[in-house]
Amino acid sequence: MRTPLIAVGLGLSAVLFIAGTAQAQPQAAPALAPVAQVQVAQAGFPTVLTKNKIYRSGAVDPVACSPAEPRAGSAAAVKSYMLKVYRCVNQMWARQFKAVGWTYRVPKVVIRTSGTKTVCGKLTKTYRAHYCSQNQTIYAILLSDDVKEPFPLVLAKTMAHEIGHHVQQRAGILMPYYNLSWKARTRTAKNLLSHRVEQQAECFAGVFLSAVQDSLPVDFVEWDHINTWAAEHASDTLHGKGRNQVFWLERGFDAGSPAACNTWVVSNARVA
Repeated sequence: MRTPLIAVGLGLSAVLFIAGTAQAQPQAAPALAPVAQVQVAQAGFPTVLTKNKIYRSGAVDPVACSPAEPRAGSAAAVKSYMLKVYRCVNQMWARQFKAVGWTYRVPKVVIRTSGTKTVCGKLTKTYRAHYCSQNQTIYAILLSDDVKEPFPLVLAKTMAHEIGHHVQQRAGILMPYYNLSWKARTRTAKNLLSHRVEQQAECFAGVFLSAVQDSLPVDFVEWDHINTWAAEHASDTLHGKGRNQVFWLERGFDAGSPAACNTWVVSNARVA
């Protein structure tokens, strides 16, 4: 059976900055909205999804993660930045797994400047990174615009999102998701399941960015640009509405805990 693609559009947010907003002047960080109440849905999902131990791993501790900002025009510098973030994300999740008595194993990572084929399909201009659960490997391709004008927060969020899928794999979430997807009788039902797994990975990315907001650091001008653009333009059948993707990213960031990322107990509207 072919493993469903677990992907993220690496370049989607970057489009906004390339279009001319990268030169915005630094501003004070905005007040973050409180974590919103979510409506519990009677979905009947397995408890490994709805009551997974990872949700009880507690608030994340700050992670010291200060990779050198990627130098424009250097693929090696961009790759080095992403690999440093990769190590930081894994460091955070190793702590969270230890907190619930689990052992965390880091995923493999392959970052290319050419070649799109992977064990789980192809990387594309839209979906430039994906996680392959068959070999627990993250694949990413750096295209010319990623190298010419790299945006650190976009790169960091992408890596954190894909490692979020690895967390789902190690926590036992992906296999039940695959089973539910194969059994779903309608395209709408399959899409909503995909939205739940993708938006959970986005929430996990938000948790990581919360942990490194001071050390990375998180540039809140860039943060606002990414989320504003995504809310208006990032909607697709794989990930759901852009505004819901942003909701879960910000929810993870605001909470700083995997407890905020249980996308399996909310209404369909919250992940549509």
